Amino acid sequence: KLNDRQIEYGFDYYFQEESDKIKSVVELSEYNGEDKLSINCTQLGYWIEENKKKEKDKKRILNEWCEFLKQNPNAFTELDFGTRMPQELFEAVCCQKNLKRLEIKWGAYKDISAIENLTNIELLHIGSGASVESIKPLSKLKNIIALSVTNFQKITNYDDFSELATLESLSIDGDGFGPRYITISDIDFLREMPQLRFFRLLTERLQNKDYTPILELKNVEHLSLSNNREVTKLYNEIQKLPKLKWGLTKN
Repeated sequence: KLNDRQIEYGFDYYFQEESDKIKSVVELSEYNGEDKLSINCTQLGYWIEENKKKEKDKKRILNEWCEFLKQNPNAFTELDFGTRMPQELFEAVCCQKNLKRLEIKWGAYKDISAIENLTNIELLHIGSGASVESIKPLSKLKNIIALSVTNFQKITNYDDFSELATLESLSIDGDGFGPRYITISDIDFLREMPQLRFFRLLTERLQNKDYTPILELKNVEHLSLSNNREVTKLYNEIQKLPKLKWGLTKN
């Protein structure tokens, strides 16, 4: 289960003092057998210049990581990707059978069906997936505890998430920096997710404007919602949720 710190701040919150706990690498040659790693193997313009590499090294570095990830499926338990993730790298990462935590900052992945292979995944952040065409594969993750998806521009229906019975934390956000709003048809799926302890819904436009399913989250401890007219109308009722103690909507 998620601990109190993960519920208060979010499982994928960046703590500066913990930034050196996981080794960050660019090239495969920097890897020394760690089972937890931050891989930043794309967007290498500045790195190429600084390290006196050649332009063709960009493709070589990406290809080496893709091959390693596919050929060594038991190498990692935690992976973090801070640079753009292309489709081929996404599919290679999804070959990692022991992966329990995966954080992707952003990428150009349309098809995320390979995610179904991560049968041991517990903590998953898929950032800025503007091209993602279906979230159905995510509903197959039967051991997942925390899920965060960002800027899924092509997705309007999130009903599939109601199948995630083990989920304690769920975040659905647009791009708050743009900002780029996502459009969601409704949040009725929350009525089937009373187990949630953390829920965040930001930078979204809710088509039916009905936020009342939030009131079904009797176990929610952290709640962060957009500050709009519809949420404001429910504010007093939201504050009566029995376990609520953290989040933008509480504080």
